[in-house]
Amino acid sequence: MRTTKILTLFLLSLTFCLNAAAQDKWGLRRCVEYAVNNNISIKQADIDSRTAKLTYEQSKWTQFGTANFSTPIGLNFGRSINRTTNIYENTQAIFQSFNINASITLFNWFALRRATESNKYFYQAQVVNIDKIKNDVTLNVAAAYLQALLAREQVTLAKTKLALTEKQLDNTRKLVDAGSVPELNAAELEVQFATDTAAVIGAQETYDINSLQLKAILNLDAAAPFDLDTPPVETIPVEPISSLQPDIVYQIAVGTFPQQKMNDLRISAARKNVDFARGLLYPTLTAFAGLGDNFANSLQQININQSIAQTGAYALDGLTNTQYPVYAPYATTTYSSQPIGKAFNGYGSQLNNNFGQQVGLQLNVPIFNGNSSRTNFKKAQLNVISAELTKDNDLLTLKQNIYQSYYNAVASLQKFDANKKAVAVAEKSFDLSTKRYNIGMLNTIDYLTNQNNLFTARINVLISQYDYVFRMKVLEYYKGLGIKL
Repeated sequence: MRTTKILTLFLLSLTFCLNAAAQDKWGLRRCVEYAVNNNISIKQADIDSRTAKLTYEQSKWTQFGTANFSTPIGLNFGRSINRTTNIYENTQAIFQSFNINASITLFNWFALRRATESNKYFYQAQVVNIDKIKNDVTLNVAAAYLQALLAREQVTLAKTKLALTEKQLDNTRKLVDAGSVPELNAAELEVQFATDTAAVIGAQETYDINSLQLKAILNLDAAAPFDLDTPPVETIPVEPISSLQPDIVYQIAVGTFPQQKMNDLRISAARKNVDFARGLLYPTLTAFAGLGDNFANSLQQININQSIAQTGAYALDGLTNTQYPVYAPYATTTYSSQPIGKAFNGYGSQLNNNFGQQVGLQLNVPIFNGNSSRTNFKKAQLNVISAELTKDNDLLTLKQNIYQSYYNAVASLQKFDANKKAVAVAEKSFDLSTKRYNIGMLNTIDYLTNQNNLFTARINVLISQYDYVFRMKVLEYYKGLGIKL
């Protein structure tokens, strides 16, 4: 039982280690997912879309007008306006005022609404732009990934050739020591061994550089461990070339490619911006309202005191020649003043007395403003034409790229077939030359020539095969099938 448990634990540990090692491999799917989550261009596009969204939401709120509150407080000293007499005096006073103002545009030929719609289309275009950049990054990752795979395969081929040369050199040295072949044969193989060693070093350098370039696209630290998962190139699924005819692929790409959706949305945004600029050429009707209040500790309250007194006098009766006393009242008025808000006493009463309101309509008629409004309108019209030309140019570029990719794929397939035949011939020739060399019927130079020809043929077939796969993946990408290995 104890032995069984130990064996079980050992197998589980081994399975865990194998799974961990497999997870450390970077396949295409992992590379693409990491790039989409970490690529700087995608992050910048996401920030641009969020900025466009804020602009769009802010433009919606603009239609509801504005409201502001202000309350300045300060000290007047020196020559300033006396708030009691409303004339300039050398005085000192603490003041505070309260103001609430609100306004809303009632009608401006739908300019604000058109601006909101333009910002909406632009925001949607920025969202689609994220998908476009993701597709571009995916294609770039696939290209760099396949390039790194090709470089690794070249390293393997170079090492295989080096091992073959080393083995042949060992055999030749034995024959030289036995006196069967001249020393020159071994010397020539030593030169080839040195050349093959340099080729291995160069192939390894190419692979390291390609891996570094792939890391840069992924936004992965250059010093981070990185090991590619290398599926055999012949197992990579490829669509039949007959299903990737360029005219069919182009029609599909026009309807599904993010670039075209983004162009359509930007044209719509530009057209709405024309309507917005046109609305600014016409009068604008605005409603406004406001509340105001103020306080000043130098404000004087005027007190009026009136008193009524009687004056004594006599009136003469002409019939009786008699004088009668007459009393006539008269009023006397005295004025006095006292600060209302001294040391902030009477603050509430001042605010109550000084409270004022206003409401009204305002009509703004643009007459002349340096011709800026009409110039902006013409610029907006030109922006529509520019956006339409950009779309036409992108469609032309898209069609050219698809047809070029198709022709490249056809040529790569033909090269791949031709190189496979060349490998078969080179392998047969090398096999025959090896047999003749081993029995001393072929000199070293001719043997090495056949060996190098075989190596070159294998490199060529590998390059053409990877090139064919990549060209087909580009066509699949334009068809909307994504990138998969």
